[in-house]
Amino acid sequence: MHRKTISDKISLEGIGIHTGRVAKITFLPAHKPLGIRFIKQKKSSKPVIISANLENVKTTVRGTSIGEGAEIIHTVEHILSACAGLGIDDLDIEINSNEPPIMDGSSVEFTKALLKAAIKEKKEQTKFFLNLDNHFEFTEGKSHYKVKPHHGLRFKLKFANNHKLIGSQTIEFNHDSASYLKEIAPARTFGFKHELDYLLKNGLALGGSLNNAIIIDDERILTSSGSLRFDNEFARHKLLDLMGDLKLTGFDFKNIFIDAEYTGHKTNVNFAKLLKSKAVKTI
Repeated sequence: MHRKTISDKISLEGIGIHTGRVAKITFLPAHKPLGIRFIKQKKSSKPVIISANLENVKTTVRGTSIGEGAEIIHTVEHILSACAGLGIDDLDIEINSNEPPIMDGSSVEFTKALLKAAIKEKKEQTKFFLNLDNHFEFTEGKSHYKVKPHHGLRFKLKFANNHKLIGSQTIEFNHDSASYLKEIAPARTFGFKHELDYLLKNGLALGGSLNNAIIIDDERILTSSGSLRFDNEFARHKLLDLMGDLKLTGFDFKNIFIDAEYTGHKTNVNFAKLLKSKAVKTI
């Protein structure tokens, strides 16, 4: 199999969920095998290139942020998830702010834009995957990950909360690009209403609204459409985030079953580091 990029450039614009600033991104074809890169536009100097890899992770508070020197790009996981879902290896992303637009809080608009830009194989560049020979487990706090060899790439993820409107949710997913677009990409980010004051006081969620997030109140779940897209939308979004954070390894995965519970960005990144160290690179 060959490495993949896109054929044409395509742009998206919208508000950043944490900064509240309008941001524009442009997806560009990447001809060299350099992975996913964010190109931060600067008015007074040359653009800063930030590779989306584990070494460049700066923070994992309410999202995954990557950086190079003093430059940081926040909340990259939804774009990376779209790349993982579609099997894109190399992509340059021009950005004029320090956070991509959140769009509707899912990765579906990014996924559709990348498909519209026409994904293509680079015939001269071989694609490598991460594969496993043995099973292992990783626990950090409440988060728990179990991994084992499997025929194909399969995920199982559990999300649970004692809120009476949530309870326990599970998603089981066999990965392919079409299924990702239909089953994972539309799942939106979510938060609790009682957290909003704290987030705003700490400079977070400044661009949040029902147009880009699900809000969970004491007695009801608030959405722009008036309903959830899936009964287990929270678990699906947690899987969306996990796939995005795993893309920081620089690889897609092959013949692996990942079973995860109570995931978060910090533990996703730590798990990704361990998985990369234990996996075998294979064609």
